[in-house]
Amino acid sequence: MLAMLLFSAIWPSESRAQTDHADCIASGVDQVPANILADLPDGQLKPLAASYFLDPAGTVSADSIASQDFTSTPCQEQFDIARSPGALWLKFTARNPHAEAQMWGISFMETVMDDVTLFQAQGGALVPIARDGRTIPAARSDNDRLQTSVSFGIEQGQEETYYVRVSGTYAPSVTPVIGSVNLLSRWSSGFTAISAVMLGFCIIMTLFSLILFRHIHPRFYQFYTAYLIGMFCMTFLFDGWPHVLFGSTISTQQWKPFIELAAGLVMIANIQYCRILLTIDTDPQQRKQAVFHWLTGLGVIGTLWAMIDPLDWGTPVSILLIINPFVLLYVSGRKMLDGVKQAVPVFASLFALSIGLFASLYFFKFPVPITETSSAFDLIMMRPITLSYTSSTIVEAIFMMVAISIMINAMQRQRNAAVTEAVRLRDKIDIAQKQPAPAAPVQAGAEDTGDTLDALLASSLDKKLPPPAGQGFLDRATQAVIENVSQRGFGAGALASTLGVTEKTLGRRLKKAQGLTPAAFIRSIRLSYARDLIMLRQFDTIAEIAEASGFSSVSHFAKLFRQEFKESPSEAFKSLESL
Repeated sequence: MLAMLLFSAIWPSESRAQTDHADCIASGVDQVPANILADLPDGQLKPLAASYFLDPAGTVSADSIASQDFTSTPCQEQFDIARSPGALWLKFTARNPHAEAQMWGISFMETVMDDVTLFQAQGGALVPIARDGRTIPAARSDNDRLQTSVSFGIEQGQEETYYVRVSGTYAPSVTPVIGSVNLLSRWSSGFTAISAVMLGFCIIMTLFSLILFRHIHPRFYQFYTAYLIGMFCMTFLFDGWPHVLFGSTISTQQWKPFIELAAGLVMIANIQYCRILLTIDTDPQQRKQAVFHWLTGLGVIGTLWAMIDPLDWGTPVSILLIINPFVLLYVSGRKMLDGVKQAVPVFASLFALSIGLFASLYFFKFPVPITETSSAFDLIMMRPITLSYTSSTIVEAIFMMVAISIMINAMQRQRNAAVTEAVRLRDKIDIAQKQPAPAAPVQAGAEDTGDTLDALLASSLDKKLPPPAGQGFLDRATQAVIENVSQRGFGAGALASTLGVTEKTLGRRLKKAQGLTPAAFIRSIRLSYARDLIMLRQFDTIAEIAEASGFSSVSHFAKLFRQEFKESPSEAFKSLESL
């Protein structure tokens, strides 16, 4: 749906661009025309008409560039560029027929640039008049925004010749445009807003997952959190935030290994949390996780390979980033048909991500031709890769959060049911042990007496004993506390409200049934719940047990646990391990 919307949004301008290009070829123009600023009313932008010279080694200086042979191709929008330290030179003319001086800017549809220097031909020499890029210190740069651009002014009725040197980019080609500085500023602001939304979303969802799922076993959220952190780092570095925020002058070639590492982290974390979500409810003997192991192995190899020489070998990671969601989409679809509940939002999240990746790949392979426009939104839609990937990633993360929530709620219900059953069984054993045992026959031996007592105890557990007075109320109170055990603020008032009685009535009935105050009763249930969590091996640390049982202080929890059960939580862990 996202790809269709993007395609429908840019289809009219694409058709118009093809028409303009056909008109340009049909006109028989054999040289690059001048960029007539009269065609650019305030706020408008169009492709830059320029000839080009490719400098693969990056050794041609400004003093000698004018003597080089520039290639002139009519209506050309994209120009190939050599990898660093190579450079691309563009030569163009601009004419101002207006009655007043005009200020215009040169920018690129590709946002990643290390160095863009604008020269003006003056008296047979080239004079640098503007400079921008990620390796340019702030004191020497004419622009402090994410979008790279350089500006120039031209007097009324004048026609001037300019040269632009471009170096350092991830893309194999660049698409220069010329427009008003106001439109370029709005365009940069729009791009910055999209990138900032992505970064803010990653931060918020990371904190949200850590806060919401911190009492769950780490394996159920650690990969999801790693995925969000990887997305944050990849976006932060790729979009050039270190240069804007901290004045960093590190080049794209130096940043690329870290970006590839972040991309690999995103890919591997995505595989792992999909594996956990889709196999947690499956029989361990039938989980068939080979596909996840293969994808993870390929991801690790591809990431390490790309980090060695990212500009030459970064393709495997890019391919795997695109292939993985489609493979996982198929796996989640099979799990959804098998009735795994959390597979539904997992499928929806991977579907959204796959659509976004497909749209990004399509528009990267078949870029939309640049047309004249006065809208910053139109400019963004002419290169919808960033917008499509950002929106699909946000939708994917939201659905994945839903999937994790569904899984955790199901596990919480199962855990509460198991602990409730353990509490009830313990109560039955206590009741059975308190029942007076029948007198053993005098002629029975000691061994026979022991067997008789064991048989009586077993039979007492099997019998449906009538509950003592107030047992039903105690069961409901116990269940209410267990269902809210992780909520630290769940006290006497909340328990009374849940049971539909007043606090005074609650205190009186608990005092009569068990001789405990409501606070002591809740604390006792929390401690029993904590001990059952240890026995059921639900957590690996005391801090997690305390958190899941509703205790804010680990030391206070350990003290109460020892008072209640005559052993510390750590001793309970050790005794369980020895058992």
